Amino acid sequence: MRLLCVLLLLPLLRADELTNKMMARVSEEAEAFQKLAPEVLGEETLHQRSMKPQGRFHPRVGNGPVKPEWLERTIVSEYGFTAFSSGDSSSLHELRQVTSVDGKKIEDTKKAQQALAKAITATDDTRKKTLLKQFEKYGLVGAVTDYGQALLLFTRRNMERYEFTAKGANSLNGQSVRVFGYRQIDGPEALTVIEESRNDQVRHLRIEGELWVRSDNFVPVRIIMSATQSADPVKEEASIDYAMSADGALLPVKTEHRETRGGKIAAENQFSYANFKKFGASTDIKFDTGK
Repeated sequence: MRLLCVLLLLPLLRADELTNKMMARVSEEAEAFQKLAPEVLGEETLHQRSMKPQGRFHPRVGNGPVKPEWLERTIVSEYGFTAFSSGDSSSLHELRQVTSVDGKKIEDTKKAQQALAKAITATDDTRKKTLLKQFEKYGLVGAVTDYGQALLLFTRRNMERYEFTAKGANSLNGQSVRVFGYRQIDGPEALTVIEESRNDQVRHLRIEGELWVRSDNFVPVRIIMSATQSADPVKEEASIDYAMSADGALLPVKTEHRETRGGKIAAENQFSYANFKKFGASTDIKFDTGK
């Protein structure tokens, strides 16, 4: 009986070993990202789809139901990461300078890069908040932000806030990956939702989801996040893919976000990222930290 008990424990020990290796490598990559991200600029393309708000009166032809109408928008921006002087210096946020909306040019790309560089390196938050408001103005459903740096949820100091479970193998773009489930059990809620339709009511939600890592070296390639508001049937879901950059740290490749209400899709946001350049490594980007 003792031998049988030992044999039964072996798979559990193996799962724990894999989880520990995953946690060590993911936190290592998170900290490498934290160092590199404030030093790069890239290009982001956002394609939004949202359900058109229904009016109070719905004229109908015949007895058929009113068909939902979708609104779509494409926003292209220069894209980077910054810390706010009024917050935690180790916490990064996405920052954008919009260059086109639905194919209509808003600003020259080089000028947008210069403006974004100035905002990122500014010592106060004025320029940064101005860019956040600008991006929100162009969106159909407000601003869906700060998913690109989701990797920072899993730094060494944050790892203890989650419970992890090995879930087996899968593949991503022809690459073998291991999948680990996670669930937030401690610390401040990782997701903030601002309800525009409810006078900007703020809700903080705990998250759960999956971490996908390469089978050979445990480098993270995908983070899946999910959060549900218990008071309302609203669910936020996101999937963020990462790839190793030429500078030796992970950067986002794409993000897919979906909001469902009452089990029906209310909004979708698809982000893609390209042409990351490190500050000082590109002759097209010159820094001016002056106010």
